[in-house]
Amino acid sequence: REVLSDKEGKSQWVSLQDISPNLILATVAAEDSRFYEHWGIDTRAILRATLQNIRARKVISGASTLTQQVIKSIHHFPRNWFWKFVEIWHALRLEVSLSKGEIIIQYLNRIPYGNQTFGINAASWLYFDKPPSHLSLAEAALLAGLPRGPSIYNPYRYFLRAKKRQEEVLRRMLNKGVVTQEEYRRALEEPLNIIPPQVSFRAPHFSDFILSRIPLKERQNISSIRTTLDFELQKDVETFVKNCVKSLEEWKVTNAAVLIMDNERGEILSFVGSADFFDSHHSGQVSGVTALRQPGSALKPFTYALALEKGMNPATLILDAQIRIRSNGIDYIPRNYDGKFHGLVRLREALACSYNISAIKVLERIGVESLLDRLKKLSFDSLNKGADYYGLGLTLGGGEVTLLELVRAYSTLARSGIFKKEKIFLEINDIQGKAKPLPEDEPVRLFSPQVSYIITDILADNDARIPAFGEGSVLSLPFACTVKTGTSGNFRDNWAIGYTPHYTVGVWVGNFDGKPMRNVSGVSGAGPLFRDIMLLLEKREKRINSNFAIPEGLIETYVCPRSGMLAGSSCPGKIKEIFIKGTEPKKVCNLCS
Repeated sequence: REVLSDKEGKSQWVSLQDISPNLILATVAAEDSRFYEHWGIDTRAILRATLQNIRARKVISGASTLTQQVIKSIHHFPRNWFWKFVEIWHALRLEVSLSKGEIIIQYLNRIPYGNQTFGINAASWLYFDKPPSHLSLAEAALLAGLPRGPSIYNPYRYFLRAKKRQEEVLRRMLNKGVVTQEEYRRALEEPLNIIPPQVSFRAPHFSDFILSRIPLKERQNISSIRTTLDFELQKDVETFVKNCVKSLEEWKVTNAAVLIMDNERGEILSFVGSADFFDSHHSGQVSGVTALRQPGSALKPFTYALALEKGMNPATLILDAQIRIRSNGIDYIPRNYDGKFHGLVRLREALACSYNISAIKVLERIGVESLLDRLKKLSFDSLNKGADYYGLGLTLGGGEVTLLELVRAYSTLARSGIFKKEKIFLEINDIQGKAKPLPEDEPVRLFSPQVSYIITDILADNDARIPAFGEGSVLSLPFACTVKTGTSGNFRDNWAIGYTPHYTVGVWVGNFDGKPMRNVSGVSGAGPLFRDIMLLLEKREKRINSNFAIPEGLIETYVCPRSGMLAGSSCPGKIKEIFIKGTEPKKVCNLCS
């Protein structure tokens, strides 16, 4: 994407060798047919224009040469007779100083072609998505006709008018003998495939995000930026997002957003802020990646990670029963999504099934301050209130966060507990073409490898989530992949966030105006989109080893599913569980006996 300069335009200088000969011939025919014969001003054209203007009693014709138009584009003289003579003087001097080829290059690089483009390179890429050296005769004639009136002949708004102007330029070229009758005929018949402005405006939310990271003063000294975005992946994800929103229309869903991060390097590979950036009716220019929304249950894994640090284990029993809590100064009775109480449940099942009451019980034990402090270290800058403000509701999504913050945090678990700031720049070049130094953030360990692995193992456990999500749900994938869903109050937001060893993917589905969806949860809304993206990534990579690495310091043992203690002979069954060494149960189950 090209970005407007401080003069609200976009341009990039090209040499004569980088321009199609057709364009030079068309420009001369359209704007100054005697360019190679005069010395800066065309007296014959001046006389003709004067007679035409007198007869019409208004200005209907001009006589400025290409050389004079170059002077205008440089000096911007006032429009009166005195400055007209000054312009002529400068034009005569320019003809003495530069060759005809150098003058036409000055013209082609400076003149406006409409839609905030200056110069043929910007125009060629905007309208035809190709360099000016690759322009056909028909395309060159269209562009050559635009400088006469960039707004009048704007091909986006007045295509037929621009086409007539192109045909006029081609006739002039034929009359001058610079094209043959056959070339003229083929050019007239050639379809003009004008690139829609949406195509020229690629990855719009990501581009805006990039610009937001660069101070305005620094932008003036930058010629190009190379980013981490994988554009082929971006196009696929944009299509997925559009299809997802379309499939959920009857459930009152108007938007979705996706962020994909490479775990090893922390690079942003895809950044889709909405279903359609140009859909003003549904606030398409709002970015769902950076907008503040309630995360629902998406913060629960970090609550449980702290619990593991404080001595709990995946087999620890938690009482899932009715409680009353106070959050944001309001008393309320939290309920599970299924509306039931589940009694004593193991920590693994509580997290995998996303039981609300269990999460609150765990947060009571570890403290809201501990969770808020760790979330801030994970760069949840949006959580800028105190622990008293959020209360126990923090683990249920009582604060507003962004999709970017969530993906950042989940990728930390994917990296075995190492936090990295996202990387978006690969190279920034100044106006001299020299690469500017890029700052590198130091990685920080925020969770142990053992805690990270256990949370990962639970979030990837398809069997453990069956009681809440059913068997064979959209969250079950045929390879190692974690996922956590979230749904905010009144179905205003839903989420699906997870990771493989290589990628972290975050999905948000909802409405930017805050209107509730119609009973759309994370499983039915964001879940299918998350699944499609993960399947796409796995298909693209075809890696041989895609399992999560098991760190040292863990042990496996069999426990009773009812008590979480070591399985005994009287237990109805046993399940294999993983523990951090030292936290495993020491006693044999006595509940079943």
